[in-house]
Amino acid sequence: MRIATYNIWNHETSWQKRIEAICQEIKRIDADMVALQEVRSYEQGSVAHDIAEATGYPFCVFHPYPDSPDEGLAFLSKVPLNSVEAIWEGDVEESNFCAIRGTLEWGSQEWGITNVHLNWRSVSIREHQMAAVQEWLSQGCQKSVEVLCGDFNDHPQSSIYHDVSETGWLDVTTFATEEQRPTLDVKHNPYLQSSHLEQPERYDWILIRSEWKDVEVQHVDVFGDIRTSTDVIPSDHYGVVADVIVK
Repeated sequence: MRIATYNIWNHETSWQKRIEAICQEIKRIDADMVALQEVRSYEQGSVAHDIAEATGYPFCVFHPYPDSPDEGLAFLSKVPLNSVEAIWEGDVEESNFCAIRGTLEWGSQEWGITNVHLNWRSVSIREHQMAAVQEWLSQGCQKSVEVLCGDFNDHPQSSIYHDVSETGWLDVTTFATEEQRPTLDVKHNPYLQSSHLEQPERYDWILIRSEWKDVEVQHVDVFGDIRTSTDVIPSDHYGVVADVIVK
């Protein structure tokens, strides 16, 4: 399965050109499942549904944040999802409204895919959010293959990364032969010239956990890092795409 995660930046800057550019990039990478963060909503639907229509994805699920319904998290998928739930449907604090989870069948395996967007302001909030997500996932039915992806708003040397690694999640970049590029690129992304970051960082991750031993990642890359035909970079984040093979 080709899986992608992408924070599309809910911001007015070059909005129409950026949406067109986002669609071009999503269509180009041709992932089977795309997890989207910072998805804008409006009365008639959401930007995720517009992107799905423009890029040919037959299945789109969007969940707005109950505390901030003008934005939310979404999945685009080439196959129907068996179920989709949001962490805020359970008994969690409002500060932990940060994740949705979908399940589907791919090949002969059942997959669970969790899409997160952690708080950018505070390490302690992110740590509490990640603990809440892990607890939420532990209460549900674990699938043969589990994927945890999204915008973690932290780097691979962080406590968040250490904690998920300790609980068995494996970063897909572990399989990559080349050094992985940043997804928040303060040196080259024009939207980040006034960023608080001092150096490029890899904040967007795809992690996997499986009961199957023969899990292989054949390709990992970033996308959305070049100007499209609209002459804009699509977002302040670059996306991550990976081909995950289960034998």
